[in-house]
Amino acid sequence: MPEISGQVLYGINNIYTVAVADKKLQCRIKGKVLKTKKRQYNPIAVGDLVEVVADPFSQGKGWIIRRKERSSSLERWNKKRRACQVLAANAELLICTASTSNPPFRPRFIDRLIISAEIGGLIPVVLLNKCDLGVEPVVRERVEVWKKNSYRVISCSALTGKGISDLEEVINGNTVVFIGQSGVGKSSILNSLEPELKLKVGEISSKYDRGIHTTNFAVMISLNKNTRIIDTPGIREFEVSGITQRDLHGFFPEFSPWSAGCAYSSCLHIDEPGCAVKHALERGDIHPDRYRSYVRLFNDLSDFQKGFYGSAYS
Repeated sequence: MPEISGQVLYGINNIYTVAVADKKLQCRIKGKVLKTKKRQYNPIAVGDLVEVVADPFSQGKGWIIRRKERSSSLERWNKKRRACQVLAANAELLICTASTSNPPFRPRFIDRLIISAEIGGLIPVVLLNKCDLGVEPVVRERVEVWKKNSYRVISCSALTGKGISDLEEVINGNTVVFIGQSGVGKSSILNSLEPELKLKVGEISSKYDRGIHTTNFAVMISLNKNTRIIDTPGIREFEVSGITQRDLHGFFPEFSPWSAGCAYSSCLHIDEPGCAVKHALERGDIHPDRYRSYVRLFNDLSDFQKGFYGSAYS
């Protein structure tokens, strides 16, 4: 059978729906295993470009025989499986979706998404939804830090439509991954972009002040002929993969003006004497919550290093 090029739209229980030409095939991985350069428990992800062969005996079915090189990927460390998990592939932008409240604003969660986007070759964009509920000073302050670090921030309200045109302008002509906590309003935003999608919208748990999943698996949606969206399920925690503790400071641009002044060139900006970054923190030149974000992530990366490299220090 001839090989056909296609793109993975979604996968459920190791069966992948692949768009090939003007049709879709339900495909399994031929031989059940694809060779990958590093340990990943899901070798195929939404957005992957693949080569497939049609099943001559079952109409609409086939096998994935090869995955093409990825131009980008969004990955996280899966603690339970002790392996990297690819959430999406071959996109240009990562829309890091947050809410001003209900559920609460979690800037350190967004910091992790921004870093993972940069690791995987995507451009991060912070999307702050539910601005109709008001924006507290602490939220505005943290948003300004992202802007000073040259990250694009869009404020919007899926309820009122404010800022949706700004979002449309940014994503037009791109393949875009939407990601965020459960309840931040991703589905409502996508419905605002294209009402015909009619995605299910969840409620917020009054007991836990967090969202309830409405998207169960990642799926690629064509918004128009030029724009495609990969909608991912709401998540509560995100563990960064692909870097070590020694690499982390490079993803905090506000450290750069000060790090050259550290007493030790190998300073990790945690508890070393003569750390110029910590002195800048004490002077107020570095936002304290951004530094707390750095320390928390630094500590969490030890689990990734142990699981992936076999050592806490790499």
